[in-house]
Amino acid sequence: MHIKNNIKSEEAILIVGSLLLIIALTLFHYEKILEINNEIYNNIQSKIYQENNKNNLIVNIDVDYINETDTNIDNPSLKEQPIINYLAFLEIPKINLNQGILPKTSYYNNVNYHVQILDISDLPDVINGNMVLAAHSGSSNIAYFKNLYKLTKDDKAYIIYNNKKYSYQVVNIYNQVKKGSLNIYRDLTKTTLTLITCTKNDKNSQTVYILELTGVETY
Repeated sequence: MHIKNNIKSEEAILIVGSLLLIIALTLFHYEKILEINNEIYNNIQSKIYQENNKNNLIVNIDVDYINETDTNIDNPSLKEQPIINYLAFLEIPKINLNQGILPKTSYYNNVNYHVQILDISDLPDVINGNMVLAAHSGSSNIAYFKNLYKLTKDDKAYIIYNNKKYSYQVVNIYNQVKKGSLNIYRDLTKTTLTLITCTKNDKNSQTVYILELTGVETY
């Protein structure tokens, strides 16, 4: 009887120990599991969004991941640049970004100097228009979109333009293979803001962030 009780006790300890191990492993990998789950969910939602918004615009743009060690970028210091009158300002509180946007005709309206507003862009006050901005990611002083990868659906961004503050919300994020051009999928019945940069840790693709207008207020 004593031997049987010992066997049962050992079995109970083994079961409890196994359960504790499973719980520990689950907790240890919880964040990673959650991250993978969110990535799968966002990919599914992105595909659904693209299917529902098949009207797309092809944009000729190629942005890169620029490091401090890169020397092939001609980027004069701010002291060498003339006084600049910005067209608008881009604010993204989540990543502490507050950057001026130059007029399309400015020599410095280029990803190698600033956040670039593309020629096909509409201004924020155009109903159902699309403002398209691009910038480098990486560690360089011109990598204005280096933290854009931290954005997720429903995050906020703002454009300050002509004494008004335009509020936008992320509705879709997707990657495309870098080939000199990319497709912008958006709802043509919505006023949108599109942000483009090189995909983090992937030099062969670019990431597109689609944001839709949620409100306008006097600034």
